[in-house]
Amino acid sequence: MGMSTTAAFGIIFTASLFMMGALINSLLYSYYNINEALEDRGEMLKGAKEIMEIDRVVYNSSNIEIVVWNRGSTSLDVEKISMILNGTIVDFTTTGNFWYPQTKKRFFVASDYDVGEEHSIQFALSLGEDVIATAEFDKIYVLTTSHLYAYSYEGVKIWSIEVNEPKDVCVDTYVFIANASEIFEYDKDGNYVRSIADDLNITAIDAYNGMLYGVSNTTFYLLDYQGNLIKSYVLTQGKDVCVGKYVYVLDGSNIDKYDYQGNYISSILDARISNPLKISTDLNLPDTLFILNNGNEILLYRHGTYWKSISLEIEATNIDIYGKIYLSGNGVKAMNIGLRVKIVDEYGNSVYGYL
Repeated sequence: MGMSTTAAFGIIFTASLFMMGALINSLLYSYYNINEALEDRGEMLKGAKEIMEIDRVVYNSSNIEIVVWNRGSTSLDVEKISMILNGTIVDFTTTGNFWYPQTKKRFFVASDYDVGEEHSIQFALSLGEDVIATAEFDKIYVLTTSHLYAYSYEGVKIWSIEVNEPKDVCVDTYVFIANASEIFEYDKDGNYVRSIADDLNITAIDAYNGMLYGVSNTTFYLLDYQGNLIKSYVLTQGKDVCVGKYVYVLDGSNIDKYDYQGNYISSILDARISNPLKISTDLNLPDTLFILNNGNEILLYRHGTYWKSISLEIEATNIDIYGKIYLSGNGVKAMNIGLRVKIVDEYGNSVYGYL
């Protein structure tokens, strides 16, 4: 006997309800799993935002070095990290494939740089008063009233030597220290090499490519590294000398520009230069001169023409440029030159700092 139409419909309807229930349960289960995964990822992202912390950015021997902490509890995949300089993605090198929690990693970028707009102080070395600092290659050299100290860029003392009445310090092939009566040469490990320039009363020095440039109150000297006098010029009030794309000599409130062989090129005369204490420049920049004026501002001249100024929140008596602006006097302050560095991790979180 056949099944009635009503009974058949009832069976089909009941089966449909069971199928719909199963489908709804499946959808709810999937939704729960997806929502849980999103919440877990949200928590991970929330934590990852606090992971990276830039300790400092320096220029170290032809590379921009970015020192960064992983402060969180999550390991990061180095291959999934992006490095961005002033809006451009760049290649970098480092060690290891993973960046473990509570560890510091150094990233190196082979790149040019220029002066930007952000000039806050990034780190400092508290080494007392009346100090002179210069940065070159892989160290910061700090001259006190009785010693020269060599530090890493992270503030670790590497070596020190005792010096009698030091006046200035510069670094090229050798480490040069001017004192009241001569110039001492040391290797980069602090070992004595020779003494030159006896009784020239040189108080400011800089060196580049086999040539030592020195200034006394009355004379601008050019010597080779063995101490042989190449040239000399009369000054009215010699204060400082620095070497970059050109050689600059601070004479009173005027700055004279020379080539590396000591041939005069031009002078900078500007009423803005009211009380220049020290001058500095950087081989890695276009022809740019930094003048520490009145101890509380920096005047910048590019290609011999006034460019802009930087106001200082601290008083300084010395300035040195090497990727950063190193101010010294009462300790050493490393000020940003202004290149923006941004790091993006595998979760899309980012942190930025400045060279």
